Amino acid sequence: MKIVPKVEVIKRLKTIYTQIPSFECKHCQLCSNPIFWLKPEEINIQEYLKNHHLSYFTLSEEEFRLNDLKCPYLQNNRCSIYPVRPLVCRLQGLIPELTCPNNKTVLLSKGKYNKIISELNELNRDIGGIGEYYGTRKEVNHKIISKNVD
Repeated sequence: MKIVPKVEVIKRLKTIYTQIPSFECKHCQLCSNPIFWLKPEEINIQEYLKNHHLSYFTLSEEEFRLNDLKCPYLQNNRCSIYPVRPLVCRLQGLIPELTCPNNKTVLLSKGKYNKIISELNELNRDIGGIGEYYGTRKEVNHKIISKNVD
């Protein structure tokens, strides 16, 4: 594992994110659920929260139910971390696996999707993030230890 400065992690993430097309979000919040992200995105989110004096949120399964399964970063029907939202949020409505009722057109090709995932995985490997997952669920924020199977 090489040491990658935080500024470089954020720069590489931005480069990855610029490859993702956008569409006009109707802010229906139907995509707002418990989500997870990888270590590079955690670094980016933590930096954004610190710079904007915002709190880090995680909810238990019960707390999510009480919050109608909405993401805790959804404040006043808007994402409070929108500029640094994780890949799973950015892909919402752009790929068949993450459909949006307000966008019926798949805007991201399979090839482009695979390239984006490959680049994020490479960045995650470069900073030693393999097996680490973060998210809005309290139970997600931990390392997952797994054995390599050949």
